[in-house]
Amino acid sequence: MSARLVRPVLFLSFFLAALAPPIVAQQTGSISGRVTATDGSVLPGVTVEARSNVLPGPRVTVSSANGDYQLPALPPGAYTVKFTLQG
Repeated sequence: MSARLVRPVLFLSFFLAALAPPIVAQQTGSISGRVTATDGSVLPGVTVEARSNVLPGPRVTVSSANGDYQLPALPPGAYTVKFTLQG
């Protein structure tokens, strides 16, 4: 390889190596769905709580008017999800 090509190849290698850790560190997932009753009707206002040993504390959300919920940006791991409806 000529001396003129060595410098750009080395620069590109270092640049790509510098980007690798942030890309790996940003891997996340999400838990989402729709809460329904046994008859299929949607349930708004349900508290949805996800717990995992990879979280410092539980992640909590409430289902929307159409029963949808979403818990975004969760780190990889095993989760336990609990649904609670008052009344």
